[in-house]
Amino acid sequence: MTDTVYPQEKGELEIALLPVYQNNAQGDTWTTPVSVEYGLTSCWQVEGEWDAYRERLPHNGPAVGGVGDLELGTQYSFLNLGQSLFHLAPRFSLTLPLGSVNKGLSEGFLKYQPALVLALDMPTWHHTQLFTEIGLGLVQRLKRPADADDAKPAAHELDWGAGFFTLLPQGAFTLEFNLANNRWNHHGEEDDLYVTPGWLWHPFKHTEVGLGVPVGLNRQSDRYDLIAHIVYEF
Repeated sequence: MTDTVYPQEKGELEIALLPVYQNNAQGDTWTTPVSVEYGLTSCWQVEGEWDAYRERLPHNGPAVGGVGDLELGTQYSFLNLGQSLFHLAPRFSLTLPLGSVNKGLSEGFLKYQPALVLALDMPTWHHTQLFTEIGLGLVQRLKRPADADDAKPAAHELDWGAGFFTLLPQGAFTLEFNLANNRWNHHGEEDDLYVTPGWLWHPFKHTEVGLGVPVGLNRQSDRYDLIAHIVYEF
């Protein structure tokens, strides 16, 4: 759920499949994002993530599916600041609303997302790292649904995530807390709170498999989600 401070190495390409299942009071959603990250230098990476297919299964209507939105971004990482155990990485991404707003596959916003990731290594605590990310989602409406009542408020969003991971012999255990809220701006309706335990496994060199279970902590959040990822690095 939270971005990490580490970039791809120079010349390294990472391809990831990131399926997500969301269990919501209004219906279920399946999304299959495809992510690509590439290291321009040892500190600077560019990335893209596209919801290649998204399917909504509402309780009060037929299933709908199609392509979703595209996110393009970049990150520059400052590792071991002043030869310390602290790390810092400013990020910026831009989301393009490629999905259908009439099918509910996109909210129809062009979204600008500046963010900052901070991390602290704790090697004596079983190689644990504490991390946090804070960012903004600044939105501009590009698409409006045919039914004006279905349009989401064009409200800017505050995102915050924090947690830790602990390294294991062939992977890591993770725990995160995540908040996304836009009620402070233009009558926004979003107020999501999640706690997400997760597990990562490295079965082979350059390969990573992960599973997370975000659990909603309030009525506005999904009851629970399932997040998986399958990563290969070249």
